[in-house]
Amino acid sequence: MSPKMSPLVSGLPNTALVVIDVQQAFNLDPNYLTLERSTPKLESNIASLLAAFRAKNLPIIHIHHVNTKNEKSFWYEATRPEGVLPMDYVAPQGDEPVLRKYDKSSGFGACLVADGTTLSELLNARGIRTVILVGISSPHCVSSTARSAGDRGFSVVVVGDATATYAASVVDFGGCKGDSEGGNSWGAETVHGVAMAHLHGELANVVTTAEVLKYL
Repeated sequence: MSPKMSPLVSGLPNTALVVIDVQQAFNLDPNYLTLERSTPKLESNIASLLAAFRAKNLPIIHIHHVNTKNEKSFWYEATRPEGVLPMDYVAPQGDEPVLRKYDKSSGFGACLVADGTTLSELLNARGIRTVILVGISSPHCVSSTARSAGDRGFSVVVVGDATATYAASVVDFGGCKGDSEGGNSWGAETVHGVAMAHLHGELANVVTTAEVLKYL
């Protein structure tokens, strides 16, 4: 699939940076702490994008995941309130809106706690036509948000070196295990790279942090 023409233009007008699920639960849940994670420069790249957008007073939107069904989840607020908090380096500032999504929805299932405004409504009210997505994890909420954004007519940019995921265990479904490591798991960079490849072209433009910053 050939890449789509990039929607990024100088100054990034009508564009918002959307930070997805960069929350403390990833640093608290032993299941994630023991897994290899992709994208070593995730933190510094997201921090650079946030600083650049804030310096230019460009829109930033934060999306946080909250689990409402599994009391053992580190995203279950009633028992793990610290888990749903953002990591320090992505803490919202000023009037940057924070939306919550529940269970396994994409970012477009998220809404403002105060009045129920959805992500679509917020973007449309602010005249946003392009979303730049960063966060965790690339094959899950980042990918589902990208797909949902495209379905709603937004131009979608995913910053490949400002999104990340974790190694994944092989599932025995009777098919080939491909280039998995020892037939047991796929490395984090492989899982991440495949997620980016699936998005790039028809569904989104996958770019680097440096490519975004050059437009600012």
